[in-house]
Amino acid sequence: MTKIFIDPGHGGSDPGAVANGLQEKNLVLEISKRIESKLKEYGDVEVRLSRTSDTFISLSNRANMANDWGADYFISVHINAGGGEGYEDFIFNGNVSDVTTDNQDLMNREVIKATDFNNRGKKQANFAVLRLTNMPAILTENGFIDNSSDANKLKDKLFLDKVAEGHVQAIVEIFGLENGSPSSRSRSTSKSRLSQPSRSTKSSQASGTIATIQLTLNNRYGLSISIDNLFGPESKTALIKGLQTELNKQFNRGLTVDGIFGPKTRAACVTVRQGARGNITWILQSILYCTGTSPGSIDGIFGPKTREAVRNFQRENNLQVDGIAGSQTFHMLFK
Repeated sequence: MTKIFIDPGHGGSDPGAVANGLQEKNLVLEISKRIESKLKEYGDVEVRLSRTSDTFISLSNRANMANDWGADYFISVHINAGGGEGYEDFIFNGNVSDVTTDNQDLMNREVIKATDFNNRGKKQANFAVLRLTNMPAILTENGFIDNSSDANKLKDKLFLDKVAEGHVQAIVEIFGLENGSPSSRSRSTSKSRLSQPSRSTKSSQASGTIATIQLTLNNRYGLSISIDNLFGPESKTALIKGLQTELNKQFNRGLTVDGIFGPKTRAACVTVRQGARGNITWILQSILYCTGTSPGSIDGIFGPKTREAVRNFQRENNLQVDGIAGSQTFHMLFK
């Protein structure tokens, strides 16, 4: 089941951009609900919105909601301001997967095709919802609310439907979704073509939280494990290699980096507790997630959610429940 997380920007006390009698928070909520409704016509897809009414949600909570749910794709929907015209989209300006880049290519193409917006291009930025999410993520800016031409389009409900349709067509192609009802199957041939799986070799790579972990392991430690979003022996071995590498680098443990959690690796483990930051914390969060105990964001920051995840794991495995990951907890995680 493909999980799509739609994030209507702003809300509640934060109206977003305001001009020409329009408020961003209202427009993006309507577009997001239309995306949700259209996606429900397809099979094997689940959709969740960060908000379904005019409420305020912090940026970190939006990302955490998607992470905790295990979303396969995160889309934050916005309206622009600042005197420009047209559409643009953003992915994170740090390390991102080929999947994320390919997804942006498709999103940009399909929204422009559906709306005939002026195309301002594919961009990168350090936006919190892109930085804090664990899955491929994109933020779309659908016209300028302070531009009279764009604003007139955004006042038209049929045009908002076109904006939503562009997002949906991109999702359909990214994940190879198939129409789920007879009425859906009778749609235009162009839509049927787009509902086929993408032929891009990069896009065929799996996406999801575990896939992101696998990709990070490859990039960070020079590995070449499969990016299949499945946690098996290969991914477990890679996480152990990452841990051994970090213990050697940070604490001069002199371990053989063989991916085997044996007595020497167990003895070399350090104690990781709330407040810790870095790659060892990231490995801890990753193995917690992969073994079924979500730590919230997999961000290398040992916060309250990670501590609670450690406590839950310890409780389930009859360990001392203190929320501190020491050699015994690491041993059980990699057992």
